[in-house]
Amino acid sequence: MVADDCLDKLLADIPEALVQNEQFIDELKENTSFVQVKKGDYLLRAGDICQHAWFINKGLYINLYISEKGQENVTGFSSDVYFPFLSAIGYFTQSPSDFEIKSLEEGELLCFTRSFIDNLSLRYPLFARYYQDAMMMIIAKHYSLFALRQSCKSEEFLNYLYTHYAWMVNRIPDKYIACYMGISNEWYCKLKKRVLKLN
Repeated sequence: MVADDCLDKLLADIPEALVQNEQFIDELKENTSFVQVKKGDYLLRAGDICQHAWFINKGLYINLYISEKGQENVTGFSSDVYFPFLSAIGYFTQSPSDFEIKSLEEGELLCFTRSFIDNLSLRYPLFARYYQDAMMMIIAKHYSLFALRQSCKSEEFLNYLYTHYAWMVNRIPDKYIACYMGISNEWYCKLKKRVLKLN
């Protein structure tokens, strides 16, 4: 069972009608676990089947794709200020994951099992719509950012991050943003200096 103060951020995000439903809140408390992670901890490893979704109370998390050669490729970021729900595509497919989720900071999350989310969604249509909308928004934003990354020159994309995703460039280590952009860390540092002069 999770404490009331741990749920505050989630309750501020979900529809008011659900917050006012005592039975829903009791079930949420009973079936939600509070997880604290350290920098470098993994929520999901390649090869595992993703059985959980997380709501981020605090922290910064990175999504990694592991190639057949074992090379890490950065595919996205989530934080306590953006993309509040966290999971992997394997959550929906229930196949072994090609992706990993790693914490880049000390963090706090609310953890939900897939079976609980499914059960709650069946019995509370408003929650089902909220959760589906939240997940679709996150997927859409990840794809939009990926598409922009592919269609822009590196300097243009980095300038876009500084303008629209300041939390990324201010909190994420340079090497991960460089990897996400598909450029070397050295080139990223040069672009960063150039972009900062312009802003």
